[in-house]
Amino acid sequence: MSTLPPQRRQAGGAGGGPGGRPARTNLSPREGAEEAERRTGLPTFHAGQRVQGMFGCVACQFQIRNRGPLPTCPQCGEIIWAYLEGGPRPVPEGEDAAAPPAAAQGEAPSVAEGVKIDAPQVKVESVKLEP
Repeated sequence: MSTLPPQRRQAGGAGGGPGGRPARTNLSPREGAEEAERRTGLPTFHAGQRVQGMFGCVACQFQIRNRGPLPTCPQCGEIIWAYLEGGPRPVPEGEDAAAPPAAAQGEAPSVAEGVKIDAPQVKVESVKLEP
């Protein structure tokens, strides 16, 4: 059995990728970070990007305070990190602040408060509940 997290294991297993989907082995680090951002809802970055702040590994939740290029996770080897601080999304050194990642461009789900949800009630007679 491999000591790597499921995101880093090679395809070919019986279950495929996460959630039973076919595993993709051709993801670039940028695509992996964008997919993790869609899953977690947090800004994510990959190893090698120069970003400052508090980060958590998306596989094992190991936390680091980063000031230089992001490393691979020292605990599990994962290369994707989630930004854990509040506020605006940090911009990695050398990247344009005007271009948000593809994952952030998607439309957020709508939220409505005070919506009454009634389940239909079915009346059943002659049902014996005790054995």
